[in-house]
Amino acid sequence: MKSLTPVFVSVVLFSFFGCFSRAAIPYTKEVSPVQLEKPIPGLKLEVFQTGRMVIDGWAAYTGGEGKISMDQPAYLISHPNYGLVAFEAGHHSEIATNPSGHLGWIHRVGLMPMEQDRGQDFRNQMKTTGKNPDSLRDILVSHFHPEHVGAVEEFPNARIVADRREIKHGTESPNYNYVNTEYDGISNWFQIDFSSKKQFGSFEGSYDLVGDGSILVLSTPGHTPGHISLLVNLGSGPVLLTGDMAWTEHNIRSASIGLPFISSDGEAARISLGQLLAFQSKNPGVLIVPGHDLNPLRKNPRKDIHIHPWAVNK
Repeated sequence: MKSLTPVFVSVVLFSFFGCFSRAAIPYTKEVSPVQLEKPIPGLKLEVFQTGRMVIDGWAAYTGGEGKISMDQPAYLISHPNYGLVAFEAGHHSEIATNPSGHLGWIHRVGLMPMEQDRGQDFRNQMKTTGKNPDSLRDILVSHFHPEHVGAVEEFPNARIVADRREIKHGTESPNYNYVNTEYDGISNWFQIDFSSKKQFGSFEGSYDLVGDGSILVLSTPGHTPGHISLLVNLGSGPVLLTGDMAWTEHNIRSASIGLPFISSDGEAARISLGQLLAFQSKNPGVLIVPGHDLNPLRKNPRKDIHIHPWAVNK
């Protein structure tokens, strides 16, 4: 444990000073409501819960109190022409039986207190709902923290889609809260290059995955260098899956990010949250779902969104 002392000192210092720089940075450019393509008939979204984690409220947002239960979702999009696409892979199946052995010291010292029931992993849940996991065409991952990318190697046939900056960072110089053994066996990467910066509302980079406006990938860096979010243009109304641009609804209401040291670039994370708030203001018809908070979906049932049993309750 002695060797971990510098880590704890860094955490304490970053936590203390980070509390003074957590407010979203307002987006000051002129923003208009987005114009979406006509929804594709038959597009559906399914919601899975792949584990759980409880953290202190003060760590999650400014003014937070008590404990907060953090959802650990994976999403399955059924496109009638393109096939099956996932956003987030969720926890690796071994988290259920040996989380410390799988995640190493970051779990043992409590930095990632993740838990999972047996059979709760994304691949197993797909099988139990009658879907073939090996037919999954793409897995888009918001970033490479283990509760988002952990299960990618359990889908060997899928193409793994991410921002090229995230792939470079995660494979060459990962932060302390990356676990590169979760994804170091992946070779079938698809790297999105946002350098052309096609604007989408207040977000300054977007990519149309299918080419029909049904699944839009948004560049939202800060939490990690190549963080992405996803807009799914459902018939019942568009849904924006933020990833960790916003952990919970509390981050949106308080206009504050989680502790900055958990992000690769706290200032950039605050900028992205400011872009989200500007987007929400101009596009109130878009349902915004934070990365670790499924409550907006629980409170707004829709015919083309199915929430599977583990995800029904917090």
